[in-house]
Amino acid sequence: MQKNWNAVISTAKNLGNLISCKTKRLAAMALMFICSTGYALADPGSSAITQAVGTFKGYIDPVRNLLYVLAAIVSLVGAFNCYYKLQNGDQDVKKTIMMTIGGCAALLAMAAALPKFFGY
Repeated sequence: MQKNWNAVISTAKNLGNLISCKTKRLAAMALMFICSTGYALADPGSSAITQAVGTFKGYIDPVRNLLYVLAAIVSLVGAFNCYYKLQNGDQDVKKTIMMTIGGCAALLAMAAALPKFFGY
């Protein structure tokens, strides 16, 4: 019985050494890859940053319109939800109305603050 336990412990130690050795090799290869490609991918100058800013500013108006559409959808779904709750006599109609108004107000505030937040 003791012989079997010794074999199990020995196998576990060998497996642990194998895993740590492969993990060290993988970490070393990843570090070499990062160090070697970092300089090759660097852009000397600010042309990439300027291009990214221009592209990002082009998305502000569509995102603002998307937020307005989402606010309209939330208000319509909330209105139908409130109507059905009123028809069924549920007690939490006031809570549903406040949640709908809060959701719409948050989406409208985000749409108004988006350009100001990014300096557009």
